[in-house]
Amino acid sequence: MAYTPVGHQTLAAITDELEVLGKPPPSADDDAPEVSVVEGPAGRETLALIADLAGPMRGSQPTLDYGDRISNAPGSITPSRARAAAKGPTPIRAGLAIFEMLTFVVQGADVASLASDAQRRRFVEAHLLQRLPAKNLEQVDRIDVTPWTVQDTLVVRVWCKV
Repeated sequence: MAYTPVGHQTLAAITDELEVLGKPPPSADDDAPEVSVVEGPAGRETLALIADLAGPMRGSQPTLDYGDRISNAPGSITPSRARAAAKGPTPIRAGLAIFEMLTFVVQGADVASLASDAQRRRFVEAHLLQRLPAKNLEQVDRIDVTPWTVQDTLVVRVWCKV
């Protein structure tokens, strides 16, 4: 689709069609408003009108999960996995480490004050230990500190051994 100037043939065709419909052809001295067409984003009124005119849409239809459509996708149900699931849960491997990670937002602190592991552990012991499932710092495996988007705000993640 393109915008081009209206030619004489187009105007003649419009005039002929209006005469067939019994309407007078437009003239240059009509007080009718000038119509212009511009491209732009649809506004709320336009979208609401389209939604009203569109009528009922097709309802949602059930689909297969991603993993069921693609055999090598994470979580897909392959015949071997289906047989294994029917036998029962898979035992946990020896040497598997499981942690509970708690996230805290700390305002009014800077990254430099928690730069080293020792500083982080002192901070957790002084301010967060009572909120952790760990009874002591020996059960805390790791402490991550990340600057947040708000000035002087940090995200502190504490990894506790389960």
